[in-house]
Amino acid sequence: MRHGRTDTMAEATGKAASAEWLEADGLGGFASGTVGGERTRRYHALLLSAATPPTGRVVLVNGIEASVETGAGAVPLTTQRYAPDVRHPDGWRRVAAFARSPWPSWTFALDDGTALEQEILVGRDGCETVLRWRRTAGDGPCRLSVRPLLSGRDYHALHRENAGFDFRPTVRGGNVAWRPYADQPAVSALTNGAYRHAPDWYRNFLYTAERDRGLDGVEDLASPGVFAFDLERGEAVMVLRAGDGLAARP
Repeated sequence: MRHGRTDTMAEATGKAASAEWLEADGLGGFASGTVGGERTRRYHALLLSAATPPTGRVVLVNGIEASVETGAGAVPLTTQRYAPDVRHPDGWRRVAAFARSPWPSWTFALDDGTALEQEILVGRDGCETVLRWRRTAGDGPCRLSVRPLLSGRDYHALHRENAGFDFRPTVRGGNVAWRPYADQPAVSALTNGAYRHAPDWYRNFLYTAERDRGLDGVEDLASPGVFAFDLERGEAVMVLRAGDGLAARP
């Protein structure tokens, strides 16, 4: 049973969509974002690690691009904002509810009657964020695609496309590790999905809270590949971890 406040997206289309959540790991790192899914600050990230706890904070995984494909077609679950001021795609429209506790969770409602739940959990004894999705209504094919968006930067800085970013993966089944920069921690994704290496740059993300403060708020992020999950067969799990260890923790 879940406890705590739940917001419907009838509210979240306004101020509630930009309301922020934060989950700390106890070592100086955290995951944070907005109810609507759009990153509005340079500090919003799914995996922000303290390299020298509790200091030396580094953003490893800024966010994701996620979509789901059913018999009715493919629709986005995530939302980004790009310079000069374009919100795309429209995943926020499918958020039917949001709960803050015991950890952040979203309910997505699709036009064909499919409903999905997404949860984000942050470990309290390590630099680790768990993302979990499951289908709660609907039947037939249901395939989830997730693209991690990476940087590997100081959490006060911003990242731009550059030739020094290393997209090369270490792959073991659905588990993948990357080390974008030699002087920054590696990042691992442990999943029950299938990984396809397809490196690309996503350019000119706009962080409106930074812009509104008169600061630089435009960033480029690197996406090394895509994870695919079959939600018809069960829940999808992605564990984002600082470091290149691909073994599951006991």
